[in-house]
Amino acid sequence: MLAVLWALFLRPVGFDYRSKVADPRWRTAWDWGLFVAGAVPALIFGVAFGNLLLGVPFHFEDNLMPVYTGSFWALLNPFALLAGFVSLTMLIFHGANYLMIRTDGDIYARARHAALIFGTLMLAAFAGAGVWVVCDISGYVITSVVDPSALPNPLAKTVMQISGAWLGNYHKLPLLWLVPGAAFGGGALALLFAWKHKPTAAFVGSAIAELGVIGTAAVAMFPFIMPSSSDPRSSLTVWDSVSSRLTLEIMFWAALIFTPIVIAYTSWAYKVMSGKITTDYIKAHDRSAY
Repeated sequence: MLAVLWALFLRPVGFDYRSKVADPRWRTAWDWGLFVAGAVPALIFGVAFGNLLLGVPFHFEDNLMPVYTGSFWALLNPFALLAGFVSLTMLIFHGANYLMIRTDGDIYARARHAALIFGTLMLAAFAGAGVWVVCDISGYVITSVVDPSALPNPLAKTVMQISGAWLGNYHKLPLLWLVPGAAFGGGALALLFAWKHKPTAAFVGSAIAELGVIGTAAVAMFPFIMPSSSDPRSSLTVWDSVSSRLTLEIMFWAALIFTPIVIAYTSWAYKVMSGKITTDYIKAHDRSAY
């Protein structure tokens, strides 16, 4: 049990530690810890996004002090849990496709089986969440004039909740329907390629599906970042949540310098760890991470 708790907080090294002791109990404890540490964040990320579509119960006082008026358990509502299920199945689907690339034999077969199951569940849950949004969830609309050059002030606007408003951006620019189309199309292609034993193509397809799922919610909510269900005027948008000009300029140059460095060492890491992990390789390196 202690190993499970350690894995929850020390997940990066957990993959290495599980192989240090050749005891089934030790490895099983770490495996469960790594499973929980991976599954819970994937679920919670989706739950958080689901609550954003519903609106978060908070408001700003006149001095711009934020006040949260909800409870933790209220965040675990049915729609948010469905959104969490979409997130969880989506990441399992993508991860299973990657495992198909890296493994063979029994592990490959299990990964392919998981990809087919969770890919199907992801598409079904995503479709169900979309129907729920269209039929039963009111969106948010800014009803006052927005001055992008003004100083950020969440209270300097008026906002209304309107049925079907989350489809507003799609109606204004029909080309945006390609975003949810990418979620369904990429997911369907990934399932097809997984079924035909083409893991690399399946991985690309599930990556496109991920972008489509996340992009669908982002397009629907724009320009809102965190709508307020208790005081719509307090909703945060891209204009009143932006950092100062100086901060943005510093971050621009930081990103310009460090992004290529991150891409370079990440590419190197993937090159070092490329190739299939076979049963013989695992037996020869059973006390190490790779």
